[in-house]
Amino acid sequence: MEKYLLSIDQGTTGTKVLLVNRHGRVVAESYQKHTQSYPQSGWVEHNPEEIWEKVLMGVADVMLKGRIEPEQVEAVGLANQGETVLFWDSVSGEPLYPAVVWSCRRSDQIAERWKADGEWAKKVAEKTGLLIDPYFSATKIRWMMEEVPLVREKIRQRQAFCSTLDSWLIWQMTGGASYVTDASTAARTLLFAHRQGNWDEEILRYLEIEEDWLPQIRSTVGSFSRTNPDQFCGIQAPILVNQVDQPAALYGHLCIEPGMSKCTYGTGCFAYMNVGNEPPATNESGLLTTLVWKRGAQQTYALDGAIYAAGSAVEWGKEQLGLYKDIEELQRWSEQWYEQLHKGEAPTNLLFIPALNGIGTPYWNSEARGVFLGLSQHTDRPLMAKAILEGIAHRVADVFVTMEQAVGQKISVLRVDGGLTQNPYLMQFQADLLGVPVEVPQSHETTAMGIAFLLGEECGWWSVKDLEARMKVGRRYEPTLDESVRKKLRARWNKAVHLLLQVSEG
Repeated sequence: MEKYLLSIDQGTTGTKVLLVNRHGRVVAESYQKHTQSYPQSGWVEHNPEEIWEKVLMGVADVMLKGRIEPEQVEAVGLANQGETVLFWDSVSGEPLYPAVVWSCRRSDQIAERWKADGEWAKKVAEKTGLLIDPYFSATKIRWMMEEVPLVREKIRQRQAFCSTLDSWLIWQMTGGASYVTDASTAARTLLFAHRQGNWDEEILRYLEIEEDWLPQIRSTVGSFSRTNPDQFCGIQAPILVNQVDQPAALYGHLCIEPGMSKCTYGTGCFAYMNVGNEPPATNESGLLTTLVWKRGAQQTYALDGAIYAAGSAVEWGKEQLGLYKDIEELQRWSEQWYEQLHKGEAPTNLLFIPALNGIGTPYWNSEARGVFLGLSQHTDRPLMAKAILEGIAHRVADVFVTMEQAVGQKISVLRVDGGLTQNPYLMQFQADLLGVPVEVPQSHETTAMGIAFLLGEECGWWSVKDLEARMKVGRRYEPTLDESVRKKLRARWNKAVHLLLQVSEG
């Protein structure tokens, strides 16, 4: 009886499920989109029960498409959203409030108060590798503790669990048998002492979060218990991998040596540079250091940069501004701009800074908002659309230039994934701004395949050498821009960003 790996990528906008055979080939896949809720400006929520339903639908769909029986699933792995967090009833498993999504800014004021309190900003950076920001789980947890009556009631009754989405999903998959997370996910909460590998008592005490509410922390690869067939489509198999989606994508690109880098172009952009087994001193660079996977006793770290708006900025250009009828129209324009770049035509003088919901790495200003600079009577819809793509590329360049300065080493190639990598102008302009090749892999499902890679290694199906031999590049973009032009573009961009920061602080 042939066996298969079940890889689940539970992401911000939906859940991708892959069924992978012993040769590393995807034999069936499914994507299930879930609802995004925006109850107020800057707020983002998900319904955990809808997400669980979509996970089950995706699993059932790949089993049907692959024509397999539940007992043919050898092992299960999960990629998760990271910082997205919820409170839930520790007895029934019912959510007490919607999951507060990583991009939600509702806890801004809590973060600002915490940052302003003595030496806490410095202390948190040293303990966690992160900065105090609403992006991470801790301030979202504190907000729910203060603002949600049912959460307060269940805390009083000592019947509250609080976790990132992965722990709740694993609890569901195992029929309530396992309440766990992995080190890479714990590292995104702002509650995790990343060198020691445990929940930080001092931070928990300050925020009045009890460790009893939180899941047990495990290695990224290992045993997270077995799925319950009554709850999980008839499948009884070990859950062997749990990991945040961005580190999973880093592994999916096989960026497993220090200096290797990837960027995911999704709702936002997520830039990672592998820095090995010791967290570097990033000082005042505005970069984050995050644990990306733990295998046995060995921890691997990456520098992490977050750009809040990428795909969401492209969507905004279509829905709110009406710059293009659909993504197909933007793609047609992009093919033309790509050809024009190769003929030596310069990028537009119009700048767009995609700070639609604050600006992340390395500036970390939650008050900043997006701006077009250089509008004239000749500005039309295509020019504004082009500026949005260029703004995304500039923000990614901001992050990688800062990383290069922090480690004293220039990246040699950037491996990329995500929906926007299908846009040729964006990818070519990215290569031009960074001055290095940009590689788009043949496989579009880098995150889910990262989970599958780790599962297969754990099951003894393949080695890293086997994976490297199979890795195929779909498209490679070489930098073509003259160095003097590149420097001029970047200098102008830097002036614009600093102007925006001055305005937002004033």
